[in-house]
Amino acid sequence: MGKLPWILLALLPLSCGKSAAPIVEAAGGAATVKIATPKKQALHWSVEQPATIAAYETTPVAAKIAGYVKAIATDKQGKPIDIGSVVVSGQPLATLDEPELEAEAAQKKAGVDQAVAELEQVKKDVAVADAQVVAAKAMLKEAEAGIAKALAEFDRWKAELAQTDDLVLKKVIDTQSRAVLLKQYLAAEATRTEADARVNTAKAALGEREAKRSKVDADVAAATARVKVAEATHREALARLGYANITAPFDGIVTARNVHTRHFVQPPAAGVPLFVVSRLDVVRVHVDVPEASAARTTAGAKALVRVPALGNAEFPASITRTSGVVDPNTRMLRAEIDLVNEKRVLQPGLYAFVRIEAEAADAVLLPAGCILAADETHYVYLVEGGKAVKYRVQVGRSEGTLIQLLGRRKATATGGAWAPFSGEERAVNGNLGALADGVDVKE
Repeated sequence: MGKLPWILLALLPLSCGKSAAPIVEAAGGAATVKIATPKKQALHWSVEQPATIAAYETTPVAAKIAGYVKAIATDKQGKPIDIGSVVVSGQPLATLDEPELEAEAAQKKAGVDQAVAELEQVKKDVAVADAQVVAAKAMLKEAEAGIAKALAEFDRWKAELAQTDDLVLKKVIDTQSRAVLLKQYLAAEATRTEADARVNTAKAALGEREAKRSKVDADVAAATARVKVAEATHREALARLGYANITAPFDGIVTARNVHTRHFVQPPAAGVPLFVVSRLDVVRVHVDVPEASAARTTAGAKALVRVPALGNAEFPASITRTSGVVDPNTRMLRAEIDLVNEKRVLQPGLYAFVRIEAEAADAVLLPAGCILAADETHYVYLVEGGKAVKYRVQVGRSEGTLIQLLGRRKATATGGAWAPFSGEERAVNGNLGALADGVDVKE
């Protein structure tokens, strides 16, 4: 497996300028050179870095409300919760004494009961109002029937009186008989007027009953709203009271306990937590990868975790996630590996080594004799149009005597993009120190 580029390339000045076949100046001034072409192949390497094992999750457990510690909870064995106690999500760790909140919750519950009772009473008023509306409608119907009868009687006596008036004019009957019929007519007219009044009264009574029925509906809506408000305030009081129970945030182990019975606790600003719970069924392995290997350190890359404290036990794994950025201060990429830890053999804080396996499927390689290390960078001479053209190159890893090339640009360029190698280039191999940019060469 190849070594890091800076280690290998530090040796290049000792060999790149020499060759078993030195450049020979031919007639006409052209130098005879040995040529090599880039080779494309898969390049495998590994990088091993120190690492640290950490809990998958670590949560400080604090109090949300102030109060005295009433009791420390116990585990399944009946022992008080302490460091090393295995807990499950939601399991009580401690209980606070909160008599004020208990009283407030009871008061809010009584308010709910009262609001519900008022709602039931208003609902009963609905039935009464409905009955009153039905009765008012029946009275109106009866009054309307009475007016029809009174109108019929009125029409009858009106017709009788008109006929009598005609007979009086013809002197068939006397005026005394007409006076009797007139009284009947006037009585029928009074009865009709009275019937009209009863209808109007019945309509007014029905309108009043319907208005009261609408008011009852509004009372029901208001009472229902009061019940919801009372229930909401009760839930709020219960929620606050629930904070008196300090519980585990997830399945894990208690790694710190800083509280005892009758301690007074309150919400911390930046104080010491009551408990610290860590999740250990899965652990994180933190490893910092050098910049040179950052591009190939991606999620899913194969890795091996070695733990010296466990007799150099090895755990096959793969990269789970990376930070995605290289720290400009350390030139390192943070990577993490998640390891299943059902037997709890991997303890947070243990020192470890991580070996990451990487591969470049289409790496471009040239013999080391084609690369000139100078001026804190690297160069190659490519034969173009019968001349040796000097290029600055980016180098990667090595595979035996071959060096990976990542990109090139002309040595005279002060900036710009790096062009990839196509594999068709013709590079001068050996005795590069005898060449200069632009000299005539031939094979």
